[in-house]
Amino acid sequence: MSWRPSHESRSSYVSSHTTHAGAPTLDPTTRILMIAAVVVGLISVGVIIAITAARSQNSSPAAVQAIETAPAATVTTAATVVSTATVASASVIVNSRATPTPAPTISPADAGPVQTTGDAAVGSTLFTSMPADAVLAGAVACSTCHNVAPGSATLIGPSLSGVATRAQTKITALSAAQYLRTSIVAPNSYVVEGFIPGIMNQTFGKSLTPTQIENLVAYLMTLK
Repeated sequence: MSWRPSHESRSSYVSSHTTHAGAPTLDPTTRILMIAAVVVGLISVGVIIAITAARSQNSSPAAVQAIETAPAATVTTAATVVSTATVASASVIVNSRATPTPAPTISPADAGPVQTTGDAAVGSTLFTSMPADAVLAGAVACSTCHNVAPGSATLIGPSLSGVATRAQTKITALSAAQYLRTSIVAPNSYVVEGFIPGIMNQTFGKSLTPTQIENLVAYLMTLK
């Protein structure tokens, strides 16, 4: 099996992500913490300048001491900002998980063959250990983010226990193999409710060969 999405198909897979996102975006926590760090840095620079100016003008000891206590206040302010950022980020994630994922717009033609001819045994090995060339190209072992044991819980991504059964009904127009294949090569085309786009590695379509992709699909099809 040597199926690989054409350039046109890949455009279809990621069009929604590219159109709305443009360039990769930072998650809310990182963005807020970066802003907080910049604010704290600017305040610290201002305090240093003020202390230097006060000393150069022979200000009274009381005035200098008052200025030198400013860093302690800065630290307190920074801690408050970071704490607020963490709470705000958590709120964003909770709210995003409460919002249903929009219906996907994937055509069967873009999703590849209805069935897979991959090797499930090889796919099982690939699931837990990516080859060196794939890792260098950005791939990460699937087991890093997904549990597969029956009844297992979320790791980073959703548990794949029973995924072959769920895949049969996830998207009416797609077969289980087509849904699983799409989830590997274009994960933002359909995001499971309760998760947000961009969490899953986006490079599998380029870092894995068509045969390796089919082997992974064949393995996932055994998880019933």
